[in-house]
Amino acid sequence: MSKPFAYAVLLAATLALAACEKEPESKLESAKESLSEGMESVGDAGEKTGEAIEKKTDQLTGHKPTTGEKIQDAADDAADGLEAAGDEVKDTLEGK
Repeated sequence: MSKPFAYAVLLAATLALAACEKEPESKLESAKESLSEGMESVGDAGEKTGEAIEKKTDQLTGHKPTTGEKIQDAADDAADGLEAAGDEVKDTLEGK
């Protein structure tokens, strides 16, 4: 529960610092970037928390992943990699 709170505080601090910049366009761009990064961090934290809960549940119940689950995990990892690569290309094209 403390991670989402920490991310919210970090986001608020970043937005406050962004407000100190001189040009309104810079403020807007910084706020957009900060919000985007904050949302990604919150999403990552939620995903990691879910994975940790699932792993702990599997450990406590003695569940061993099936071949199908292993394939699904590998496919999910590949999809995440493709999404990250796509984001990198998008950012490069947008000049960030």
